[in-house]
Amino acid sequence: MVNWRDLDHSAAGGSEHYAWEFSRALHEAGASVDFITARDRGQSRSDLVDGIRIVRGGNQFTFYLFAALALLRRRKRLDLVVDPECGIPSWSPLYVGRRTALVLVVHHVHQEQFATYFPAPLAWLGQVLERVVMPRVYRGVRTIAVSPSTHAEMIERLGWTGPVEVVANGTAVPPADRFDPAGQEPDRVAVLGRLVPHKRVDLVLRAIRDLTGDRPALRLDVLGRGPDEERLRALAAELGIAERVCFHGFVTEERKWELLRLASLHVAASDSEGWGQVVIEAAGCGVPTVARDVPGLRDSVRPGETGWLVADDADLDVVGARLSAAMAQALAELSDPGERDVSFAACQAWAGRFTWARMRSRVTEIAAAEVSASRRGRRD
Repeated sequence: MVNWRDLDHSAAGGSEHYAWEFSRALHEAGASVDFITARDRGQSRSDLVDGIRIVRGGNQFTFYLFAALALLRRRKRLDLVVDPECGIPSWSPLYVGRRTALVLVVHHVHQEQFATYFPAPLAWLGQVLERVVMPRVYRGVRTIAVSPSTHAEMIERLGWTGPVEVVANGTAVPPADRFDPAGQEPDRVAVLGRLVPHKRVDLVLRAIRDLTGDRPALRLDVLGRGPDEERLRALAAELGIAERVCFHGFVTEERKWELLRLASLHVAASDSEGWGQVVIEAAGCGVPTVARDVPGLRDSVRPGETGWLVADDADLDVVGARLSAAMAQALAELSDPGERDVSFAACQAWAGRFTWARMRSRVTEIAAAEVSASRRGRRD
């Protein structure tokens, strides 16, 4: 497994969870698994976790050289390389033997995100590597996308021509009977995830400001940490809503469920996602989501049943106004206990369809098929 972050990395998110569950699946099927990843500040060079050997080296940029050397050192004894694309893949086909099985995992297309996070020359390079080079290097490699919209974007934005199978993320929430719609507070809203610019938590803060006139008891819980936290705290103060917003930072799994069980609404305003992991986690607690109608989020929300989708626009002010209106509608509907009961049941039923056990079963089948095909090729 070659993934540029592991679960203990300070910037870990849903793609890291997917990579770890994939690794667990391979280990449980009898494979010896090395998890090649970058080394965050304070992390050791290697660990053994759940029987999986984690090998760390390099940072956001130098990791790719570290991964290349790690693959070259293992070249003669590798049966399989799983290569998740987190903006830029590890280019594993260039470093392993022709008889080593390969699986590429694509979470989402990053063309806009390169421009959001990097200066123009570096953003252009990232866009070219993803749009032009990656489809050529990985031509013929067995490919997994985590959502239908990711697959559609691969075709539309990257010109992808090979077959792609969709294997969605799973989720692991506590037993459904732990949650109760009667315990949800009508004016409590939650945001869950890393605090980074493309998650657009600032749009949610502005929406909270817009809605306080009609809903004076409105409160927002922000669950997560990230480099955007200081800016968001300052924005909440600037908007005059600091006392309405609680930034919880990193929370344990147990604390996450405690906070989500109190919310009546979850909001996801990201520019794009591979799959709405946080949407499904909220749904597992019986909490519906207002989300932008963008890749990933549109796959994880069932409009009219488990949430509301907000039409997207290039103008973020327009998106913000639409988000405020959708949140106002959602909170008004959910103020009715009967509506809340119906939404609660629909959300939990939807979330129940996505389990890590189901995901692990399918990726194990894919990996086994690729290794088997590779071994037949060796005998030939």
